[in-house]
Amino acid sequence: MKRAAVLWLLPVLWWPALSPAAPARPDPEAGTVMYRHTTPDGNIAISATLSQQAIFAGYQVLDHNGRVLKEVAPAPPEAQARRRQELAQRQQAERQARQDEELRRLYAGPEDAVRARERQVDALELKIGYARNTLVQLENKRDEEIRNAARAERAGRDVPDGTREAIERYNRQIADTREEMAAHHQDIEAVRAQYEPIIERLRPLEAGGR
Repeated sequence: MKRAAVLWLLPVLWWPALSPAAPARPDPEAGTVMYRHTTPDGNIAISATLSQQAIFAGYQVLDHNGRVLKEVAPAPPEAQARRRQELAQRQQAERQARQDEELRRLYAGPEDAVRARERQVDALELKIGYARNTLVQLENKRDEEIRNAARAERAGRDVPDGTREAIERYNRQIADTREEMAAHHQDIEAVRAQYEPIIERLRPLEAGGR
């Protein structure tokens, strides 16, 4: 590798305000060029522009015939590590900004989110109340059939098939209703867990913080 070629590209490598896809500056006389570099997952890629990751990891400049015009060595490992950390922090900040914007669009403030949470919890508790009433009715009907079976046995008669079937049917319905109630209770916990970080994030946003 020629030292002059590397030095010529130093401003591209170290300029701090590069755009996400910043092409190098090839020799105008070379015509159309492409860039060959290794992606973070280890694949070889050829593209018309270079990401900052590719610039720091090193790349080759190719002419239209695929011949290597220039080869740029990777930045020092400590510089790459620092750049990866800076990029990860910036991406996290951008994700947080998008999430904050979405929260502002959905909720006027933390109290609005609290009200939305309570509406969902109230609806689920109402379903639990309906299921509880159904459960009581099913248990009463099942118990009545059990008493009928006991009277038949005390009288020395066989328990009618219809009575046995009714007891089994009510037992299944009781089990299903209890599972339904348990699922609603889990949904309530899930709703509260879902809204907790939303409400906590909306508080500093309402106060003008970040």
